[in-house]
Amino acid sequence: MDVPVSQPSADQVPSQTPRRASARARMMRPSFGAVPAWVRGHLTSTPGRLGLASVLVVIGALILGGVAFIAERARSQAAHAVASQTEPLLVEAVSLYAAMSDADATATTTFLKGGLEPPARRARYVNDLRAASTSLAELSRQVGDSATARDSVATITNGLPVYSGLVEAARADNRQRLPVGAAYLRQSSELLSTSILPAAGRLYETEATRLNADYRSGTATATLVAFLAVMLVALVLLLLEQRFLARISRRILNLPMVAATVVLVALTVWGLVALLGEQSALASAQRSGSDSVEVLSATRTLASRAQSDESLWLVARGGDDHPSADFAAVMHALGGSNGLLAEVGALAQRTGTTAAANGLQTTFAAYRSQHDRITGLATGGRFQDAVNLDVNSAASGAAPADRLSAGLFAEIAAAQRRFEHDAADATSALSGLSIAIPLLAALAAVLALFGLRQRINEYR
Repeated sequence: MDVPVSQPSADQVPSQTPRRASARARMMRPSFGAVPAWVRGHLTSTPGRLGLASVLVVIGALILGGVAFIAERARSQAAHAVASQTEPLLVEAVSLYAAMSDADATATTTFLKGGLEPPARRARYVNDLRAASTSLAELSRQVGDSATARDSVATITNGLPVYSGLVEAARADNRQRLPVGAAYLRQSSELLSTSILPAAGRLYETEATRLNADYRSGTATATLVAFLAVMLVALVLLLLEQRFLARISRRILNLPMVAATVVLVALTVWGLVALLGEQSALASAQRSGSDSVEVLSATRTLASRAQSDESLWLVARGGDDHPSADFAAVMHALGGSNGLLAEVGALAQRTGTTAAANGLQTTFAAYRSQHDRITGLATGGRFQDAVNLDVNSAASGAAPADRLSAGLFAEIAAAQRRFEHDAADATSALSGLSIAIPLLAALAAVLALFGLRQRINEYR
């Protein structure tokens, strides 16, 4: 029997539309309160933790590669700058100074002979000017943004032709036995000592400052510490992740992550050995190379200055006190327990060249002895004998001043070769590391991600 079913009235039927609309609106609105709960829920699940570890691996790889690459680049750029820029420019500045000093010493010594100068002395003077011009041209091209260096180059560029013109005027008058030639010679020497050489000295100081800055950057401990710290942190994090995997998976080893650890260890050892090798080679380049070049070059320059002072004093027939006083000051700077030659001897002990340093000391003593003889003859009224002693020893090639200059030049060349060898070792020590760091860091990250993905897939 059909039983009639009573239909509810309209006001008794609950309205579904408002509830559905309200639920839809709640779904469309962002639920900020659910975010922390979602994060907590995700982190409490093993797959969520593994996913978070994967994110950390990627971030860690980026940080590792970035910091390690920056540390390597800082060292590499400094080593290359020392080897191919700042030290060669310092050598050019030193060569410019030494060449001009030697040219002046040669010109003044040659002037004493009078008449037609010996071809060998003339050739030496011309070669000095040519070497100075070559060094000046190189410095002009690579002087950089230093206003002091640019002004110094301009001063030398403007003064060099004036100096050579005065020397040629003195030479022409001297060949005709005209006494006015001595005035031109003194004027040229004064221009050199008051304008050209001080400008060359400023160039030297500029390049020496740049070189020391590159040495500090190339041997800075901060870059080594940063590289080692980021590598150790990466290894510790990788080991902690493997420990976590071993605990949740009941497996002792995860082969991809073990391989990632091996890659990181290899990169750490490689980078540490390379950075330490570069630092040691660069320090050796400074100790046994560029330091010796600087001191030996300064010694050679002062020796040339002393020779010029002596010749100018003889040209003036002992009537000019300035060269004699300056000669005494130069001798004091060269000799004695705190002089440059003593410093040359101390540096020679580092490089095992004490025999050569002792030879320089012996030659310097002979030079001082000859100067005393020349001074004694001149002050004793035998002025022409004093001139003849100076001229004849120079003409025979046995002059102690020339032997001292030649010995210093040979030691400078040897020190420069030591520098070039050690600087090449410094740059080659880092060879390939700039490419290896990003590649091996990426490889370690990929292997670690692969190992984590294996465990994540087990939960699907």
